[in-house]
Amino acid sequence: MRILVIDDDESLLDVLTSALEKDGHEVRSVFEPEMGFVCLKNADWDVVLLDMRLKTEDGFEVLRKIRSARPDMIILMMTAFGKIEQAVEAMKLGAFDFLEKPFSLSFLRIKLEKIQSHLSLKTQNGILREELESKKWTLVGHHTRIQEVREQITRYSKVDSPVLILGESGTGKEIAARMIVNQSSRRYEPFIVVNCGAIPMDLMESMFFGHEKGSFTGAHALQKGKFELARGGTIFLDEIGELPWALQAKLLRIIETGEFERIGGKQTLKTDARIISATNRNLENLVKKDVFRLDLYYRLNVLVLEMPSLCERLEDLPYLVEYLLKELSVDLHRKLIADKSLIPALQRAEWPGNIRELKNVLERLAVISEDGVIREKDFAQVLWKKPPFENSGKIWEVSFKKEIQEREKEMILVALEKAEGNHTLAAHYLGMKRTTFQYRLKKMKIG
Repeated sequence: MRILVIDDDESLLDVLTSALEKDGHEVRSVFEPEMGFVCLKNADWDVVLLDMRLKTEDGFEVLRKIRSARPDMIILMMTAFGKIEQAVEAMKLGAFDFLEKPFSLSFLRIKLEKIQSHLSLKTQNGILREELESKKWTLVGHHTRIQEVREQITRYSKVDSPVLILGESGTGKEIAARMIVNQSSRRYEPFIVVNCGAIPMDLMESMFFGHEKGSFTGAHALQKGKFELARGGTIFLDEIGELPWALQAKLLRIIETGEFERIGGKQTLKTDARIISATNRNLENLVKKDVFRLDLYYRLNVLVLEMPSLCERLEDLPYLVEYLLKELSVDLHRKLIADKSLIPALQRAEWPGNIRELKNVLERLAVISEDGVIREKDFAQVLWKKPPFENSGKIWEVSFKKEIQEREKEMILVALEKAEGNHTLAAHYLGMKRTTFQYRLKKMKIG
């Protein structure tokens, strides 16, 4: 481990340094807090051994300063006999543990072994979180189109050029963006998501570039923009086709120069954030209609990734259903599986909302199912017809979801009435766990 010792007892510093170095640790000993702050600023340390009582500065104040600058730093306090109460107080302020002076080197080694175990566990947890995160953001399926997309993602992750992801709503454009980042050298840096179609026009510029205090009414404090927060990482501009004309020129400038100014600010700031954008609209048509800048389109269109619709890869439905039901089983605290009759029924349907709609439908069918097995008859309870007129996919999707929601709510209310408000009994009538039943109540806002 790399250990920094701060103590004004130079004889103790010599003993500790010699003993710890013999044990294989890298050690730096200083007798003034200011020297310790310099060491913390210029290098990474695993542990700080800090004396509670220093001649030039109170140990509590030094502890606060270290915790403020390095919240994750492990600090082992050293306190003289009779000052245990202060040591306990120090632990409340964030110290990891304490040593009562005088202490033996063997006792110090026990404390350091405890810290080493803590660091190892922290590292293992970090690796596990990374594995879970990588599994969370994945494209499921074996269709040729999906395999091609995965290959493109691997190639695009090796460079920092802008990426434009095209595809219908619900095809997994954000998942593809995160996969690019997770395979790149920026995977540990910020990933900032901006939905260009969900931000009010009058707030969009401030959201993008930030503002200085007092730059406009309501600007009570300095606020950093998304591009500033994404420095060193990636910014994902979803629904880029909705970006107002007035902001398109400023976005073009950032792409070309990496420079911008906060609203009301005079200082030119820099960002090296990689830009990944996505849209379900035809940007070429928007360019022809003079609502999207041609030069910006060319700058965003360096690397292109086209996401296939669900109807283009119906062969992947078995894998998608299995994956989504596993996710829903965790959320609903109920084991869910698909009957062999379900997949052919799903493959005969139209999916204007793609995978997002599929997940939505499966969640509702999971509630209707009495035993956790989702069958064709469950799916057939809701009429599935082609849209009555052209380009009505979204209208049909809304009406379909609304019909399922109303039927589900009706069943829950009937069960509640029959059970006289008893949640456990109502859940029993519906063939689901009490926790699942309460989850549905909360989600549907049934009081």
